Amino acid sequence: MSFNGWVKGLFGKSDTATLVDNAFCCLPTGRLNELAIKKWAIDSCVNKIANALCRAEIQTFVNGKEERDLNWYLFNVEASPNQNATEFWKKVVYKLVYDNEALVFQVKDSFYVADDFAQLKFAFKENLYTNIVLKDFTMSGALSESDVMHLVLNNDDVKNTIDSFYVMYGDLISRGVANYKKLNARKFIFKTRGAMSQKNEDDSELQDLMSKRVQKFLSENDSAMAVQDGTEVNELKNESKTSDTRDIKKMVDDVFEMVANSFNIPLGIAKGDTVGLNEQMNAFLMLCLNPIAEMINAEFNRKYYKRDAVLKRTYMKMDTSMIKVQDLKDSASALELLFRTGTNTVDDNLAMVGRERTGLPENEERYISKNYAPQGEEVESTKGGEVNENA
Repeated sequence: MSFNGWVKGLFGKSDTATLVDNAFCCLPTGRLNELAIKKWAIDSCVNKIANALCRAEIQTFVNGKEERDLNWYLFNVEASPNQNATEFWKKVVYKLVYDNEALVFQVKDSFYVADDFAQLKFAFKENLYTNIVLKDFTMSGALSESDVMHLVLNNDDVKNTIDSFYVMYGDLISRGVANYKKLNARKFIFKTRGAMSQKNEDDSELQDLMSKRVQKFLSENDSAMAVQDGTEVNELKNESKTSDTRDIKKMVDDVFEMVANSFNIPLGIAKGDTVGLNEQMNAFLMLCLNPIAEMINAEFNRKYYKRDAVLKRTYMKMDTSMIKVQDLKDSASALELLFRTGTNTVDDNLAMVGRERTGLPENEERYISKNYAPQGEEVESTKGGEVNENA
């Protein structure tokens, strides 16, 4: 079931329902605010995945040579007249995480992400997609599998697991908040002489004392309270250990940890910690971002470019190397090594540091240091430096 359907089941009517949905729907209205913690954790992780992938450049190749053509423009600048490329890829990621799948289709020279659709699955022929909805418009007819890019994250059980976990853990957080309020609240005992009057006017006066004057007296401002002769007010001392907000924060951190692990995001990145950021980013790229990028590459290349073009090295590639921000000084040695071994050209090095390629023919040439030579060549022919005529 999609996240949108889950929300509808929580706050309104839903066409389908699961055990988890019903469990949430049975919660009292006063406890619905607890669900904001879970949604906050999921939204935080989704935003980090989407923002990181939007830093990746979609490279387009024609016959093995990187070129900036119409496809590059669609992937990196303007996906459709009403949506730029950044918004497009963010929507793809949101649909992937919340619905476990995203449907991308093309109309003329534009790409769109479906808000909803129905799928007819077949074993030995192409699947069909019907009732494709984009905003308030429902497309007529059906699109076959080869006409769309159907991306599947393959973690359909993750959100159900999170929901099931939160049915239990949400109750613990609720009890933690209630316990904090209870243990840190101030309580008083009013002692009066004789029996309490049952007259309406006396009862109203007592209620006024308890509900209005005492509340004002306990406020953070300077205040005083007058009581009648024979009335004694004593504060009830709580000898038990007072509750700390850090206890609640630990439970919230547990929710973040569970959600982050579900989406293969390092906990430090999910929580915004900067300690060990370099190692965390490597794990984030390897376990979370690169698998999504590879799935996008495979689906677009087999559906949009198709087999014959890909075999001739005409394809697209989501390059995630630019996601991780590196200091130029830290990468200088690596750039120099890549250049003198002939791995990179000058333009390749410029692209690696986020600068524009010059496009000059001389900057597309590859050079190799004379320190490197094929095995078996004479050493004299590969020596560099000046020649000493007196030697």
